[in-house]
Parts: sequence; C-alpha cells; structure tokens
Amino acid sequence: MKINVNKDRLIYNIGLVNRVVVSKTTMNILECILLIADDKGIKLISNNLDMGIETEYFEADVEDEGKIALEGKFFSDIIRSCPSQDITVETDEKFITIIKSGKSEIKMSGRDPEVFPLLPEVAEDLCYTIEAAKLKDMIRKTIFAVAAENIKPVLTGEYIEINDDDINMVGIDGYRIACGSSHLLKGNNDSFSVIVPGNSMGEIGKLISDEEEISMYFTENHMMVKFKDCILLTSLIEGEYLKYKYFFTGDYKTKVIIRKDEVLSCLDRVLLISKDVKKSPVKVKISSSIIEFSSISEAVGSMYEAIDCEVSGDGLTIGFNPKYMQEIFKNIDADEVTAIFNSSLSPCVLQGEEKYKYLLLPLRL
Repeated sequence: MKINVNKDRLIYNIGLVNRVVVSKTTMNILECILLIADDKGIKLISNNLDMGIETEYFEADVEDEGKIALEGKFFSDIIRSCPSQDITVETDEKFITIIKSGKSEIKMSGRDPEVFPLLPEVAEDLCYTIEAAKLKDMIRKTIFAVAAENIKPVLTGEYIEINDDDINMVGIDGYRIACGSSHLLKGNNDSFSVIVPGNSMGEIGKLISDEEEISMYFTENHMMVKFKDCILLTSLIEGEYLKYKYFFTGDYKTKVIIRKDEVLSCLDRVLLISKDVKKSPVKVKISSSIIEFSSISEAVGSMYEAIDCEVSGDGLTIGFNPKYMQEIFKNIDADEVTAIFNSSLSPCVLQGEEKYKYLLLPLRL
C-alpha cells in the first residue's frame, strides 16, 4: 500500500477513530486502527468490540491499494510530529510502515489487517432522524445521571424509547433520574426501546458538531449513528429497564418555585463545607416563603443561607447530596425550577423546561 495524504485531513480522521481505541488490552489488535486505501480514497476504522467508529472515505492520492493495522496512539503522535503537510504512508509485505514528510522518515511496525475485527453490518432500511442540536441537548441533560458502575448493568446505560415520532431518553444511577423527550424528524410509526452504554452515548454527544440532523439505525443487538464524517456503532445492553414513569405521579404536598441561579450559587458555598457529601448532606428547610440551606462539617465548619421562593402546601425539612442536586440544576436551562415534595423521606421531583424532569432521592439527616 502507498498513499499520499494531507496532514491535517489525516490528523482529523485519526482523532475521530482514536476516541474508542483501548490503550491496554490482552487483544493487542484492539489498540490499532485499520487504514484502508482503495479507489474511493482512504478511510479509518477502530473497534473495541463494544463500540467502533468508521470514517467516511476522505481524499488521498492512492498509488497502491491496500490496508494496514497501526497502533492508534503511536500513529497519531507520528503524524502530528510530521514537519510537512504532505505525508506519504507506505507499507510492505511484512507490515513495516514507512511515513515520509519533508525530509523526515519514520518506520513503525504494523499488524496484519486481516486480524482486525471489522464492524458488524447494520441494515439502513429503518432510519430515524433527529435534529442534531436536540439530540446533543438530550444527551447533555440526561447522561450525567447514568451510573458509572452498578450491580445492575442496565443502569450503566442510557434508556432510549421511541414511540412513533417521539423519542424519550432516561438516565438512572439509583439515586436520581434524568429524563427528557423530543420529536423525531423522521420515524417509522413503531414503538421500541433499547439501552445504550453510557460511554457510547457520551461519545455520540461529543461527535455532534455542525450537523443539521443525525440518522440513527437499530437492530436487536446494535445501534448505529451516522454523522457527517463518520459512523459510530455500539452494542446494546440486554435487560429490563426500571419503570421510571411510576415515579413521576404529579402528586405533591409541598411545591416550591425557585430561581435556578440562586440555588446554584448557594450550592457552590454548600460544597465548600460538604467535602464528604454522603456524611455532610445539605439540609433543606422549606417554610412559607423561603427555602433554607444549611450544612455542618465537624472538620470544616458550617454554612447557612436563605433564598426567597414561592411555596405552596406544607412546610418540610429534607436532606440531599449537594453534588447530585448541583448537577441537576446545572443541566436545567430554565430560569426558574419547580420542585415538588411529599415527605422528608420521599424523592423530590424537579422540572424547569417542559420536556425534562428530574428525580432526586433524599438522604437521612
């Protein structure tokens, strides 16, 4: 194989696929990216067996067609160090790869491309499209509640539910729920649900750039998302997701309407005291027209702050993890937040924008 390619174009595409390359694994081939050169140009593929990225073909002068598997990080570092925008990549039958740029020449050992695991084929007959900005927004406002690790594997994934032309997205970590909904540009008049690994959804959110819309495809075991310059394919998590809708009944004994920025400013000061958020919860006391926040730490000190708000119903004293509360408020874009309560031991439901709801479990004081 021998190709001539622009440095910036190659670096950009290496950056796309390197997002999912694993650094330490017993399968060394998974540390590589696959470079394919043919009459269409060149494209790159990465695959960690749970998630993979394949670029669209991009422009290059292909003198000899072929393919090679190259260690992703090392190849990226070499290309970034090249002194010229004009780069030549050439391989031999022993997979030795020579990279030339200007007066520089570097050799690196490649691997057998036939060993590299290609991405599974996904049929594109059933396509679901959504505005890119809406999908990015949904991911940002729900993914923070996905569990990093949990005894229930389903909670490490983002729950996606499609009903006709509507899409719901939910994250649950056992302490809070974040859910939102939006409208698809194109659906298929069907209803189904899948659980997508949280790290895959995170990468999907990061890959959205200036696209106007995003196309999604689903099979029994995979989800494929098509972007302007690449596709991302991820495996799905098997299992039954929690019946999250049962937690949002709308019933309440106490209702509070409060300004988001005032709560966030207060929580910044709470977290100066609550270094150990599990041992030092923020105490929230609701009375006729104010909500009081306080926290005590034997090692650090204490804080107290009162905020004016609208209150309907009974007074209440309840405790929360201040970090979890802060993350919810940060991901609400509305100026005012409505919080409803039933008791000091029952979850609190928070809502700013119409299509997003959050639930937060209390801590014992």
